[in-house]
Amino acid sequence: MLFAPCSFNSLNKLAHGIADNLALSVVAEAIGRGTPVIVGPSLNAPLLNHPEARASLDRLPGWGVTIVPPVDEGEGPRLAPSAVLVDAVRRYVR
Repeated sequence: MLFAPCSFNSLNKLAHGIADNLALSVVAEAIGRGTPVIVGPSLNAPLLNHPEARASLDRLPGWGVTIVPPVDEGEGPRLAPSAVLVDAVRRYVR
C-alpha cells in the first residue's frame, strides 16, 4: 500500500496510532495485518526538521513501514518523484 503524499499531520497521526479518517484507518489496518506499507512524506524543510516528524519517521520503520524520503533538488524538500515511489512499490509486486 502506498500512502503518498503523506502530510505532516497524517505522518504523526499514523505514528501515534490515530486513525480518525478513512485513509489513516486503511493504512493503520494494513500495518496491523502486516501488509507492506510505503509512506512518501511531503514536508517542507521546517516540518521535516520538526522533532515530532523526525520521531515519526524513526518509529514507523520499526513497524515494517518503508519510508521514501523527500528529495531536495535545490528548492527545498519535496515529495519523492513518482518513479521513485513506484520503484518502492515494485519490490512487493510479483
